[in-house]
Amino acid sequence: MIVFLQVFCALFSALLTATAIPNEFLTFGSPFIGLFALVPLYICISSAKSFKIAGRLCSLQMGSVHLLTSFWLGNFKDFAVFTLGGSALVYFLWGYFWGQLLYISISYTNKFKLKERAGTIQWSIPIRIFSFAAIWTIYEWYKSYGFLAYPWGTILMSAYKWKLVSQICDITGTWGLSFLFALFNAVIAEGFLILKNNDFSKKYSSYAYVAGFCITLFVLSTLYGVFQFSKTRTPNKTITAVLVQQNADSWTEKPKNTIQNLINLSKKEINVNEAKGIKIDTVIMSESVLPFTLPENFGYYKHTPQKQSLIDFIEEKKIPFIIGCPHTLNYEKRQFCNAANLFDQDFIQKKGDTNTWYGKIHLVPFAEGIPYAEKPWMQALMNSFVGFSSSWAPGTTYTLFHLPLQNNTPQVKSTVAFTTPICFEDAFSDLCRALWKQGSEVFINLTNDSWSQTNSAEYQHFVIASFRAIEMRTTLVRSTNAGYSVVIDPAGRVLDDMPLFTTMAKTMTIPIYKRQLTTYCLLGDWLPLVLFILFSISSLFLIHYFL
Repeated sequence: MIVFLQVFCALFSALLTATAIPNEFLTFGSPFIGLFALVPLYICISSAKSFKIAGRLCSLQMGSVHLLTSFWLGNFKDFAVFTLGGSALVYFLWGYFWGQLLYISISYTNKFKLKERAGTIQWSIPIRIFSFAAIWTIYEWYKSYGFLAYPWGTILMSAYKWKLVSQICDITGTWGLSFLFALFNAVIAEGFLILKNNDFSKKYSSYAYVAGFCITLFVLSTLYGVFQFSKTRTPNKTITAVLVQQNADSWTEKPKNTIQNLINLSKKEINVNEAKGIKIDTVIMSESVLPFTLPENFGYYKHTPQKQSLIDFIEEKKIPFIIGCPHTLNYEKRQFCNAANLFDQDFIQKKGDTNTWYGKIHLVPFAEGIPYAEKPWMQALMNSFVGFSSSWAPGTTYTLFHLPLQNNTPQVKSTVAFTTPICFEDAFSDLCRALWKQGSEVFINLTNDSWSQTNSAEYQHFVIASFRAIEMRTTLVRSTNAGYSVVIDPAGRVLDDMPLFTTMAKTMTIPIYKRQLTTYCLLGDWLPLVLFILFSISSLFLIHYFL
C-alpha cells in the first residue's frame, strides 16, 4: 500500500507540473498550480526508506513530466526516436541521480525525528526545506546547459503569468524563479507532514521562521517587480519591420513554392505600407525557409522564381531582409551551418560572399548535431535508425549585425545593432548573454516550430524565450514559421503578435532601448553556484554529525 501511494504521489506531481506549464488546455500554464506541483514529490521522497527508492520515485516523476509536456517531440519526423524516445530515457535515468541528491538531507534528518518532535533540535526542518529547494534549482539549471540542454518542463515556466514576480530574472536569472517555487512547494509539503502528526506546537518554531522567510522572499520579489514593471522605459529608436509567417512544412514544401510564397506575403505587406507612406526598415523571415547553402547557391536565389527572383525582389525594394538560410562553413570538409543571413545591397553586390551571417552555435542534439558524425560506426548507426548520418556544423562566431533605420529623426543614431539566436537558442540564457555582450540592442530570433503541430510546443518555446528579455532588459523579436511570432519588451510584455499556424505577414514596430547592464548580465548564473556551495556545506555538516 505504501509503495502504491508513493508511486501515485510521484505521478500526481508529474501531472501537476505538466498542468502548471503551458499545455494544450491552459495556454500559458498556471503559476498557482506551480506552487503545489512538487508537494507530492516531496512527500513521497520523505516517506522513502532508502536512497534507491527515492531515486526511483524521482526518476518516475521527471521522466513522466518530460513525456507529458514534450510529447510533441514525437512529431520531429524520423528523429522522434532521439528527440522523444532518447530524451525520455535520459530523464528517467537522470531522475534516479537527482532523487538520491534530494534524499540526502531527508535521510540524515529523519534520524532526528524523535528529537525533532520533542523540540530538542530545530535545524533539521530548515535543512530539509532549503536542501530540496536548492537541489531542484540546481537541477533546472543543469538540465538547461550543455549538449543535451533542454529547459522545457521546468517549474520556473509556470511563473510566466506572474509578471511582477518574474522581474527578479534580471538579478538571479530564471533560477530565482526555480528557487522561489521549489521553496514554496517544500514549505507546504513540510507543513503537511507536520499537520499529519497533529503537532503544530512551539517545537516547530523553526518551520514558522522558514515559512515566514519564504513569504518574505515572495513579497520582496513582488515589490521589486512592481517597481520594474511600472517603470517608464522610453525607446531611443524604433525598427519598423515586416514579420513573415509562412506557415509551411519545410520538409515537404517545394523550394520554389516556398520562395514564391515568401515574396507574395512580403510584397503585399510592403505595398500596403508604401501606400501609407511608411518606410520599412527590414523584412524578417523564419529559420530554414531557404533550403540551399550560401554563397555557392546565390545564383539559384538570383533566378528563382523565374518571373521575379528573390534577389531581384530584394534589390527592387532596397530593404534589408533577415532570412534563415544555410551557410557554408567549409565546403571541402562538407561543413554547413544552420544560419541567419542579412540580405542587403552589399550582400547582393558580393553575391552572398559576405560576413553578414550567423551560424547556429547550439545545435539540436542528434537531429542537427551528431556526436562523432565523422566516424563510420556512428554513420552506420544513424543510417540504421533514421537513414541519415550527416549533421550541421556549429557556428563559430557571435555575429553582431547592423541595420540602417529609415523612420527615426536625424538626431537619433541611424543604425541598430542586433543578434539572431536561431531556433531554440533563445531558450538558453548563457548563449543570449554572450550575444548581448557583443553589443546587441535587440534579439531577433528566427524559429521553425511548425513541425510540432501543437499549440503547447509553440507557447512553451515562447515562454522560455520571454525571460531573456527580462534578464537582459532588452527587446526580443520572434519571427517564426507558424508561431509564436511576437515582440516582447524589456519587462516581458507582449507588444504585438500573430496567431499560431496562420499564413500572414504583419508590420510591427520594434522599440529599441538603451542597453542596461543588469546583475544577471554582469554575474551570470551566480545563484545555482551559491546554492550548490550551501548545499555542500549542509551535507558535510550532516555527515560529520554522524561520524
